[in-house]
Amino acid sequence: MSYAIETKKRKFDRTLEALTSAAANSPSRTSLNLRNNPSTTSLTADDASDGSKRRRIAPTSRPTVTTSASTTSLVGHYLPTSRSAFLERLETFRHVTQWHVPSTDPINAAAWAKRGWVCVDTDTVFCGSCRERVHIDLSIDSELLKTSGNEVGNDEDDFEMAAEVYHGVVRRYQENIILAHSESCLWRKRGSDSSIQRIEGLLNTNTALSALRTRYESLVTRADEIPNVAPLPSNDFSANGRELRLFQTEPSDEININALTLAVCGWHRKSDDVIECRHCFRSLGLWLYRGSTPTIEQLDGVDNHLEYCPWKSVEAQDTEIAIPKHKNEQESDQIKRRVSGWMLVYLAIVRENTRKRAHEATIPSVLSETDASTASGGSDATPEQREKKMRDLLKRIKEIKKPFNVKALLRRKEKGQA
Repeated sequence: MSYAIETKKRKFDRTLEALTSAAANSPSRTSLNLRNNPSTTSLTADDASDGSKRRRIAPTSRPTVTTSASTTSLVGHYLPTSRSAFLERLETFRHVTQWHVPSTDPINAAAWAKRGWVCVDTDTVFCGSCRERVHIDLSIDSELLKTSGNEVGNDEDDFEMAAEVYHGVVRRYQENIILAHSESCLWRKRGSDSSIQRIEGLLNTNTALSALRTRYESLVTRADEIPNVAPLPSNDFSANGRELRLFQTEPSDEININALTLAVCGWHRKSDDVIECRHCFRSLGLWLYRGSTPTIEQLDGVDNHLEYCPWKSVEAQDTEIAIPKHKNEQESDQIKRRVSGWMLVYLAIVRENTRKRAHEATIPSVLSETDASTASGGSDATPEQREKKMRDLLKRIKEIKKPFNVKALLRRKEKGQA
């Protein structure tokens, strides 16, 4: 290992140690755990400069919120397999002014909620079972990137060092998702598994389409507010607007393709001009996508979900289905693949459209057979053909009547007794 790499590694270790201060002695009871002073202590402690405090908003006193949440709802109970309890915990992270950890990080809201944590203050989580608190501070003080008076070489080295320190801090918090619970806390021993985020009922066509119609009806009540929505992503299912246009919620209704696309992606109306996802609790203001010069050109129904949302993430939905390798291939050519929530709803629409097409195709075939039968026995038939058809008909009637010929059965029975 070269001298430059060794120096850089030592700087990284010293910087991370300065950020986490006494974490090496007791990682679950350090400055990461704010059990004794949750509102003022942070990751960088007293050694951080004013620059590292730029994201620390003055705490608001919320003891009543925490107490009531832990006693009157499911968040204060150890329920690792309860989906409703998990969603209740996850919903506490919904406010963007209170929770700043990116959904792309491994310490996102879903990761904390799976281990029993709820958000009770600015970047502060709380366990209703063991009453522990953890404050998350991902800000990095540039002054701490300088060690022993030696300047970092250049801007590129500055960026690399900051990135390494950031990922190191994230790893420490990732450990504390489990270790910050008290020793006796059940959430420390076991949390919710990955399937807790799965949207149930999407494999059942009737259930999936019923929920889809409910979301669609909530959106289309004020169709004038629905902006231009981006098409569904291109994928192995060849998702396109044609199948959506063929789908009908009511036989006489004209489909609103923008509202239906949003409904397929899991969105429903929260209030006037606002839509919401009930599995990642993301809210979108529709006014941002409208007007002669909209702030955003198109509303992407899939991309606007948070990264851990099962409508968008195949890992969160955790559902494996068999799909054809290519379009129009037979079932023997199918492969198994995990898919996200919106894909399952789209496939339910395709199945429903296919069923309707098959049903509609049987009607002309039955009519054509009836017409052919009528034509064969019509005026164009010869006398011999009509006579033969009559004999066949009488023969069939006689065969049908045999089981109901009671007199013949009684005579046969009397002969047998004699």
